[in-house]
This record gives sequence, structure tokens and C-alpha cells, in this order.
Amino acid sequence: MQVRPYTECNHAAIVEWWESHDVAPIPHGALPKEGCIACNDDDDMVAACWVYLDNSTPVAFMSWMVVAPHARARDKFSGLTHCVQYLTQRCNKLGYGTIITCPSISSVTKLMKSHGFNLVSTGADVLLKG
Repeated sequence: MQVRPYTECNHAAIVEWWESHDVAPIPHGALPKEGCIACNDDDDMVAACWVYLDNSTPVAFMSWMVVAPHARARDKFSGLTHCVQYLTQRCNKLGYGTIITCPSISSVTKLMKSHGFNLVSTGADVLLKG
């Protein structure tokens, strides 16, 4: 599995992923600069994730995790795992020691816990305007 930074040229494919999961696509302009794409050994994109970096305190917000609907289950899991590791390392390198995330799927919550995240709240809805 390889991880590379997200670029705007990836957006159209990722919009299709969000739509296939019945999630409203996030406009490219609303995504933070710190994002990544995981690609399997065949160089197919299988997962993506972003992290917002607060400019007033060293806290990051990891969000918009999504997987390719056509990918194999093990590639989806591995891809998300690699994205979380990559972005966590980026945050630490940039001095952001605290990362908040709000997964809406229990399997993603379980994945995040396996990476040292602690559950502090449940049942949150995520809304977007703009």
C-alpha cells in the first residue's frame, strides 16, 4: 500500500466514492491542504482522508474518511489504516499532538481506537453548509 498527498485531480473520483456511500460530496475548496490517498499494489486508489490544522492551538481534526466502493475489503481497511498513520505522522511532524475525529461508522471508530484514539462522545451528526 502506498500513500500520497491528495491533489485536486483526485477529486472527481472521490466525489463518486462519497456518492456511492450516499454521502454528500465535499467541495474541493472545503477540503484542507493536508489530505492523502492510499493506493493498493495495483496503484488503484482505495481510501482517502484529510486533516484540518487549527491555527490558534495545536489541535487537528481528521475527517472525510472514505473508501472506494469497488475496492476489496482488505484494501479498504489497509488503505484507511495507512491514511490514518500518514496523517498522524504529518500532524506530529507539524507540532499537532492532539487529533480529534468523528467517525460515523462503528468499524472506523474501532480502527481509530486501534491507533490510540479514545472515545469521548457518541451519536454526533456532522453537517456542512456552503
